[in-house]
Amino acid sequence: MLVKFRNSQNKMALGLLSLMLKEHDAKQLQQLMQLYEQNPDMEMYFWKEEEKYIGIIGIEVQEKEFIIKHLAVLPSFRGEGIGRAMVSEIQKKYSDLTMNATEETEAFVQSLY
Repeated sequence: MLVKFRNSQNKMALGLLSLMLKEHDAKQLQQLMQLYEQNPDMEMYFWKEEEKYIGIIGIEVQEKEFIIKHLAVLPSFRGEGIGRAMVSEIQKKYSDLTMNATEETEAFVQSLY
């Protein structure tokens, strides 16, 4: 189930986002979190199963498109379709917009089609 990020879940989001970044630079992660918290066009959602947050997806919503900026799943849940489910739910939520990806998320998004 897709659940919208709240500021009180900052530490959980940091942990999941660190799985995607090549370097676990705390300063870089904090700047990324500030971007999501301060920019109204940036949205972040968790994937929750049985009271556990096991994935995260971050998007930027623009006039005619949304861009998948970040996507991560806990290693023990990879290969179970969680990433696909997150992308599918975001597509449903923003069905009137075109979906795009960043350089970091493009390979995964393309693998879904």
